[in-house]
Amino acid sequence: IPGFIPVMQPEWPAGIGGQYSYWDNDVHAYVISESQQRAIFLCGSPAGKEMTAPPAHMFADNPLQFKIEVAPGETVSKYIPIVIAGGIKAKYSEVKNLYNDLWKNAEEYYLHNYDYYQNLEKSTIQVITPDKRLNLAFAWGKTALHNLLVKNPDLGEGLVAGYGLSGAGERPGFAWFFGGDAFINSLAINSYQDFSTEKDALSFAQKWQREEDYPIRKKSLDEVNHDIGKMAHELSQSDGLVDWWNDYHYGYNHADTTPWYLVAMGDYYHQSGDLKFIKKSWKSIKQAYQWCLNKDSDSDGLMDLKGAGLGALEFGKYVHIYADAYTSMIWTEAINKVIEMANAVGDSKLKSQAEVQLKKASEALEEKFWINDLSIYAYGATEDGKKVEEKTPWPVLGMEFGLLDSSRVVKSFELLNDADLVTDWGIRSLSVNSKLFDPMNYNYGAVWPFIGSFFATAQYRCNYNLAGYSTLCSIVNHVFEYGLGVVPEVFSGLTNQKLSEAYHDQGFSTTGYIEPLMKGLLGLDVNAANKTIRFSPHIPANWDSVTINHIKIDKDIVNLKLFKNDEALKLFIDFKGEGKINIIFEPNFDPGIKVKSVFLNNKEHNFKDIVNSHAHSIITDFKLTEKTVILINHTSAPEIYIINKNVRQGQDNREIKVLSQKFSQNKIVLSVQGLSGHDYILGITHPELVKSIYGAELLGDKILVKTDDLHKRKYLKKEIKIEI
Repeated sequence: IPGFIPVMQPEWPAGIGGQYSYWDNDVHAYVISESQQRAIFLCGSPAGKEMTAPPAHMFADNPLQFKIEVAPGETVSKYIPIVIAGGIKAKYSEVKNLYNDLWKNAEEYYLHNYDYYQNLEKSTIQVITPDKRLNLAFAWGKTALHNLLVKNPDLGEGLVAGYGLSGAGERPGFAWFFGGDAFINSLAINSYQDFSTEKDALSFAQKWQREEDYPIRKKSLDEVNHDIGKMAHELSQSDGLVDWWNDYHYGYNHADTTPWYLVAMGDYYHQSGDLKFIKKSWKSIKQAYQWCLNKDSDSDGLMDLKGAGLGALEFGKYVHIYADAYTSMIWTEAINKVIEMANAVGDSKLKSQAEVQLKKASEALEEKFWINDLSIYAYGATEDGKKVEEKTPWPVLGMEFGLLDSSRVVKSFELLNDADLVTDWGIRSLSVNSKLFDPMNYNYGAVWPFIGSFFATAQYRCNYNLAGYSTLCSIVNHVFEYGLGVVPEVFSGLTNQKLSEAYHDQGFSTTGYIEPLMKGLLGLDVNAANKTIRFSPHIPANWDSVTINHIKIDKDIVNLKLFKNDEALKLFIDFKGEGKINIIFEPNFDPGIKVKSVFLNNKEHNFKDIVNSHAHSIITDFKLTEKTVILINHTSAPEIYIINKNVRQGQDNREIKVLSQKFSQNKIVLSVQGLSGHDYILGITHPELVKSIYGAELLGDKILVKTDDLHKRKYLKKEIKIEI
């Protein structure tokens, strides 16, 4: 072997410095090990030939390379595998046998994988819309999140945060078990009903919850007792090879992980109805709840970060803030979930206590974080009650969960939809107008697709449909940029470019578009325990249909097919099962549309109209029969829609932003922002019903919006009035 002749021991070559990388011609693969020979890996191909030959005791500056030489046309109808095999504390012969087994039985493994992912697709919810890219992104997203499930032979099976190369930097490739990421991703995974994956993730996380006898030798027993019930933030795959919990301080450094655990458990129960698992986990749930209660040092009903750990931020000016809105709002929603679960298991004492806590926490959210002069919710507050007057997206979690005052939410969102936070590729973590803004800073200006998950979901739930659709599309576009179905972790705050330290495949970035699609645009909420499906769609005006298949409640299967035209909305429901299932149908309309009648299976049916200046929906409910059809007749009116554009990599923020849409005195009033000197196109249905337009031009079924060029590279506000 050029450059290195190993001196073989019974199972493994001796090396210089104990670290190896060499080419084994017997298996046509590179053999790689770490310094103490606790891990052995092979990477190659049965058709592979060596290209590089670094010294055995070091890794090359460039990647190890091998080549596969074939003549033109030779590989037609042939398959040449590239194989990676490894083992921890394994003998070289064992890893070699595994390597050979993989390539010799490649077809069998391929067909097994094919069947496996076909089953994942068919056994979970399927979504079909007129947007083929969105459909594909959803299917790929389910696979991407499912592929975060890792079975570690020493630790068990749980969800990792994502996948990325370690590179030459200090930050490791985060194929680690992250509690917070797993719990955030649960909102997406539960929404399309991959319950077995979610249950595995929750069960795994429970194994690392702090208990009284938790073996952390570097802390006194009193300190350990004080943290009983806290959930682990992160766990390295190397635990067992290293003393992870004792030699490193990262394991429990986040405060938000524990309330997120309660939210994830509650969401899993709500969507799956798996009461048996909740009863089995009740001790763990109560301990986590009690830990959160203990982190309320000023007794205002909210968790604070004092002694609890990190919240939204991990470094910088506000990292040690007394309380942040993000953690406080997760905690308040966690109380909601505990009430639901306590009621299910029959713990009336905890239920009553949590109801009191919820009232207290809800009042404190408004008092502690609302800034009346600015009409926004603060990022956080100091111990003496001073509010942090920074415009950030973090408080939007409270809007997604419906925790905040509705009139204040309306005021707040018309500012949050502004281009200082909203970009064409996602939501900034801090306003561009802040003195602390840095487009490359992980916490103070970069764009996280994960933030888009609760931002877009909240936009839809608060009926800012045009803005919500723009946010959703901005994240979906990333699915087609960096690999099939994967979304990187974080992007620049000034250009559509992932940061160099960003992980290529980050799970909660995929959640960034799946959650708002399922819970926002489609508005699907399955309450399996109460056998109720709430369907609250916010369908774009240029869509004519939506299909949602394979919604499960116990053994029952429900399929929804929604069709819309100029004067009607028609929902076909196909039901296979024996259970009694309730449907709450709450479609959202443009404010200018009036609903005339509702028919259920050809019989007129009651409904409730909910109309305000910026939103219009109706609510009707009924029990399913084997075939159910509901018809909603309504008036025609012009409806505005966003024309999605694929934002190029490296592009700066330039597309139109819709701040609000209102309806008053027979006029549609749009408040928009555009970059100076740019022209924009919006879509409009029924242009023949437009009487006049101010602030824009009507060009057939399009609206042309122009901004002046007197300002250089500046977003300008503009009001468009459409009389109908």
